[in-house]
Amino acid sequence: MKIVDVKAHALSFKLENMPRRGVGQPVKKDTVIVRVKTEDGIVGYGESHHALAPTLVADIVNTNLAPIVVGGNAMEVEEIWQRMYLKQGQTHGPGNALYKAMSGIDVALWDARGKALKQPVYRLLGGARKKIRAYAGGVCFGFKPPQALLEEAQSFVAKGFTAIKLRMGDTVQNDLARVRAVRAGLGDAIDIAVDINTQYNFLDLQRALPGFEECKVYWIEEPFPPDAIADYAHFNARTHVPLAGGENHFLRYQARQLLEMKAVDVIQPDPCKAGGITETKKIADLAAAYRRAFAPHVGMSAIDSAACVHLLCAASNALIYEADGAAFNPFRDDLCAGYPQIVDGYIEPNEKPGLGFEVDESLFAKWPGIAGPCYI
Repeated sequence: MKIVDVKAHALSFKLENMPRRGVGQPVKKDTVIVRVKTEDGIVGYGESHHALAPTLVADIVNTNLAPIVVGGNAMEVEEIWQRMYLKQGQTHGPGNALYKAMSGIDVALWDARGKALKQPVYRLLGGARKKIRAYAGGVCFGFKPPQALLEEAQSFVAKGFTAIKLRMGDTVQNDLARVRAVRAGLGDAIDIAVDINTQYNFLDLQRALPGFEECKVYWIEEPFPPDAIADYAHFNARTHVPLAGGENHFLRYQARQLLEMKAVDVIQPDPCKAGGITETKKIADLAAAYRRAFAPHVGMSAIDSAACVHLLCAASNALIYEADGAAFNPFRDDLCAGYPQIVDGYIEPNEKPGLGFEVDESLFAKWPGIAGPCYI
């Protein structure tokens, strides 16, 4: 199944009046959609994380990686992944943006393989169709007054969710006020995770940790920048609340460091960031060898979301699925027809070949990529 074309499209749409989050004020939403075509007429779609520079990531796919991939056999995902890594990633490459670009191609190849073999991706991975518990996360729960945040949380519980994730990374005082209000309002039956978005330093978490423990949080996600692995390990050994991370650690090699140093109890690679489905499955299996849970981070569009569902159906250590709770996200709702929906707090893949959806390419022109970061 010879690959004859690889093309990436940067997509963006503007946002207004969004609540601030730990990473900043959202001003637009970006993604990069990758299309792979084979000589047999098979078309596979993948997603590359925008890396805060969507047009740049698309350019890496189109100018650096496409010439390496075109002419290869779409069935040989391991060989193609290794070729991209050796020629662009192992040395002198463009850093983590390269791994995000590689991810979109790899996801598209798995979609194409599934379509060619008339099998869903989870089955190609050795998995089975399952209902996966979901939590409300993604782009929601910004820095709101505690009562408004509680009302937002209650709206998701009313839809059947039994777990939510709150955005932290404000001041410790404000963060604790928010999580305490939501815990008091929801009671103990709902799991509440917190995502610090890498905004704390060592002393911040030391101050916040007793409050998080008091509120029985489900996990503490990314309290520190990704290079502060020793700080992760310090606190992970000193609290019964699991630390979670891995969204901003790339490839199995960085994941191995997190696990070897006992820095996290929940590993969170994103298939559109960490090297695609091929690499994310290896990270999940590596975590399973340490008896640690796998809860992948979900990207911008329904493509990455579908990839996460298929991976969770194939991982022995699958924990939970991250549902994008944004009120408005056409990359999730309009771009992909057939994307699986959450019902009563659970999601499961459909039986369609590949990742199980069709992409409306006419929308590419509607949302042309806008250069620059999506947070200010």
